[in-house]
Amino acid sequence: MKKMPEPELQIPSRDVVATLCKTNGSKSNGFAYNGQIWIKYGATVKLAEAAIQRYVYDHADPRIVRIPKVFDAFRISQPDERPVTYIIMENVSGEDYATYRKLHLQEAEADQAIEAVADAVRHIWDIPLPPNAPLGPFEQQTPADRFFSDCGSDRLFNDLGELEDWINNKLVDGGYPDRVRLQGERLSICHCDLTQFNIKVGEPVAILDWGFSGVYPRAFEEFALIHQFNLEGQGFARALHRRLFGPKPSRPMRALALAARYHAFGC
Repeated sequence: MKKMPEPELQIPSRDVVATLCKTNGSKSNGFAYNGQIWIKYGATVKLAEAAIQRYVYDHADPRIVRIPKVFDAFRISQPDERPVTYIIMENVSGEDYATYRKLHLQEAEADQAIEAVADAVRHIWDIPLPPNAPLGPFEQQTPADRFFSDCGSDRLFNDLGELEDWINNKLVDGGYPDRVRLQGERLSICHCDLTQFNIKVGEPVAILDWGFSGVYPRAFEEFALIHQFNLEGQGFARALHRRLFGPKPSRPMRALALAARYHAFGC
């Protein structure tokens, strides 16, 4: 029997997207559209997320990791309202790791899934950076993530020396003797939000939600994992940390944790 061609994917117009999101409400930050598309939106969503997700999609090996394809991304500003960013992307079906683990109780299956995630992360780290890639998020966006907290870094960084100085100044202001040294560290694209809910287990695994991602030393990826050690899903975070970084936190983690805590409470 001749195989019927798959129906052409219908991407909604920007006007339709904006109307649907307004109807869906500001308390949500995303929903599925016609089963094949996911629409993410909100005042805290940034175009930088779409830019880095597109870059990783274009350069990653789809046999190792699946990245949702971005079909469109735009921003709308309204008088007296915060601008809202919209990202229209592929809707990846399947079980996130949290659901997968509940259904697959064998440790061998869980270990295999974690190793596939670790392979995917290492592969993304090895993707060549674009020429003149900025430190932090794409599009010259001010970093705001698990390390810099919701209030962000309050500035951009031209190089690792500036980032190192910013962190060490926080440590000085907080009265901590610790210092961090980042100059000379390799920069990579880091997801910085590798939770069990942002991983879809499959062949291959899929990595979702690139809102915290950027160009950082890999210590930032480690910090984001350690940040989850006392949160829901800590088993996933600890297992992935062991595969990527070893059984113990690396040397910069204490200084990074102290600087992040001081910045979060002082901003």
